[in-house]
Amino acid sequence: MSKRLSNQQPLKEVIDDWLSNHPMANKAKVTRIAHLWGQLLGPSVKNRTTNIYFKDGILNVKLSSSVLKNELSFAKKSIIESINKELGEETVVDIVLK
Repeated sequence: MSKRLSNQQPLKEVIDDWLSNHPMANKAKVTRIAHLWGQLLGPSVKNRTTNIYFKDGILNVKLSSSVLKNELSFAKKSIIESINKELGEETVVDIVLK
């Protein structure tokens, strides 16, 4: 008996495929990155983040603490790797801390 082929896909793949062809795809990605920023770095960083802006692979983050800005500047590479790992693709190329 021949094996029956299925057209079933995981829901994540269907949504990702739909979003990649949708005009709001970039907005969804920016929202996800902003959420990951707070989730990965914790409430102390999230509470001191006043603005997040993402464009062309660069994540611009405005912080209310210069001490925190200095500390995070040393961890930029690992933060980028963590965000990209969660996204499943190389989206964030650089982080600018302001």
